[in-house]
Amino acid sequence: MKGNFNDCVTRVLKDEGGYSNLAADPGGPTNFGITLQDYCLYINPKGTAKDVKNMNVEQAKTIYKERYWDALHCDDLAPGVDYTCFDYGVNSGIGRPRKVLQRFKSLSGIPLIDAINNERMSFLQGLKTYSTFGKGWSKRVEGVRAYSKVLASQNKVAGPATGGAVAGIGAAISQYFHTHQVSIIIGSLLIAIVAGAAIHLYKNKGKF
Repeated sequence: MKGNFNDCVTRVLKDEGGYSNLAADPGGPTNFGITLQDYCLYINPKGTAKDVKNMNVEQAKTIYKERYWDALHCDDLAPGVDYTCFDYGVNSGIGRPRKVLQRFKSLSGIPLIDAINNERMSFLQGLKTYSTFGKGWSKRVEGVRAYSKVLASQNKVAGPATGGAVAGIGAAISQYFHTHQVSIIIGSLLIAIVAGAAIHLYKNKGKF
């Protein structure tokens, strides 16, 4: 699977937990974080709460991939930013991460991860249901923020491998000059002598 989907969806599934049907939850019957509405849209148009309860994890992953990951083009996002936007979309709808990506388009990497998660917390704190779910939401967002930074840092280590290679080449060149410095100096002197003689002959051609 391209990108970080398998890693990220595993974390989302863990955070979402199993089946629930709480009166305070506007999503209604939910399993693995998948609502009855999404189950009917992607699995079975005639699905029921019982079907949601009996849904298997592979069905849930299929929905997450199409409904959130692909819809947010997470494969095109930088590591860490992909997880932050994916989880935000799962929790609050894909419209919000799309908007914040546009709002913070001048940022990248860890500053972008922080900006999105800060905005997410601000949004959640303004919801009427925050008093009921706020503690769990806050813990989740901070967990997403922390692991997103891990993903971003791992990418930095991998990315500057090119820089490491350049540094290695530079060290090799330096070592070469150090090892062969006497030969290089003698060669440079000979080149200078030959060049000087050639210039002298050119300037004095035809003269005796």
